Amino acid sequence: MVWNDQVMSIEGRRIRIVGEGALALSLATSLRGLGAVIADGPDALDAAVFAPWDPSTMVPRPLVELTDEEFGEAWQQTMDAAIAMCVDSREAFAGRAGNIVLTFPTTAFVGGAMYAHWAAAAEGVHLLTKSVARQWGPEGIAVNALAIDPALVLADPSAAGPVSIAQPAVADPNPVDALAFLCSPAAQKLAGQTLTVDGGLWM
Repeated sequence: MVWNDQVMSIEGRRIRIVGEGALALSLATSLRGLGAVIADGPDALDAAVFAPWDPSTMVPRPLVELTDEEFGEAWQQTMDAAIAMCVDSREAFAGRAGNIVLTFPTTAFVGGAMYAHWAAAAEGVHLLTKSVARQWGPEGIAVNALAIDPALVLADPSAAGPVSIAQPAVADPNPVDALAFLCSPAAQKLAGQTLTVDGGLWM
């Protein structure tokens, strides 16, 4: 593979963002600024991004007070949406090469003191990435993950506890450049990998 501007570019690529919260909106705006066409539906896609994480719903909850409904909202609904997005995207690629990127907060790696339900959902998405990559990699579908700073999506990041005892190495980490790479033809040789953009909290 020749690593040049054309291979790295997302100019004109049709990318669908699945999610309705601030994260999804921010990623869509940033990718559009890099030349991508943000698609409203799954038709004729080049790439799809799963970014459902919304601070308005990702509220802290003590484990002993967590109801079945609350766990279902975090875990079951998130996993159902992730699987549906992957299946819809594969159909939209229609036998062509394509990119699927599943985002999740790095709470998946360390757990969350008051976020067991959402940490479980995040780790579920992480593992789903690997399984889908193994199944569909031979079809030319690059499935990878982007782990992001919990501060971008949790209603109260302090309630989850620190991802690391160290100070971040980079302030205000913006995941859009890494996401653009994962949506580009340059990422076609990656399979089931996770890029972490959280300022170096998780290493």
